[in-house]
Amino acid sequence: MITDFKLLEINRLDVNYGGIKALKDINLYINKGEVVTLLGANGAGKTTTLRAISKVINPKLGQIIFNGHNITHRQVHEVVKLGIAHSPEGRRVLAKQSVYDNLLLGAFVRSDKAGIQSDIKQQFELFPRLAERRHQLAGTLSGGEQQMLAIARALMSRPKLLLLDEPSLGLAPAIVKEIFNIIRDLRVTGMTILLVEQNANLALKIADRAYVLEAGVMTLTGISSELITDERVKKAYLG
Repeated sequence: MITDFKLLEINRLDVNYGGIKALKDINLYINKGEVVTLLGANGAGKTTTLRAISKVINPKLGQIIFNGHNITHRQVHEVVKLGIAHSPEGRRVLAKQSVYDNLLLGAFVRSDKAGIQSDIKQQFELFPRLAERRHQLAGTLSGGEQQMLAIARALMSRPKLLLLDEPSLGLAPAIVKEIFNIIRDLRVTGMTILLVEQNANLALKIADRAYVLEAGVMTLTGISSELITDERVKKAYLG
């Protein structure tokens, strides 16, 4: 259920890569229970925004507030403990570790052994293919199965906010449909999601609201059902 409580607020965020400004004066918010999508061309700053939130990179200016905590200069493990999980672009599974061990890694900030085992069982129910391959090395999984594992691993930290970066990238249409059905299932549970997705049509159909980034600048924001018919969005991202 969507609430009026702003789970995440980003205020006037700047991020630099060397001398290049990757993000410029970004403002964004996500209410608890919302699915919000970030749209933009390659290099627009979408992945950089997710990395700034999960603290993989640090901003030069601005403020990131999560669930009432200023996390602008927190460490990665601290924001995971606070409730942010990041399923990165390219999946980044541990190729030489089993599916089961990858899931254990996702719970690295937790110490409740019984709860961890219960959550692994829950992930296997959500992702039956992973249950079948629990002892298989992650590097031998198909691309779709690795994407499922990346999402399941992120969920193992019991996040309040799930960051999904290009979950459909490089996958066959049938697998993309399966992945997005899972995202819909997560939404029904009340999971708050910030989604970066190359397929703008799919992203807008599943999201409540959207932001459009162009060259590191926020150029458009609105309700997804309205943006999907916006001529500027249709021309640039929907073909």
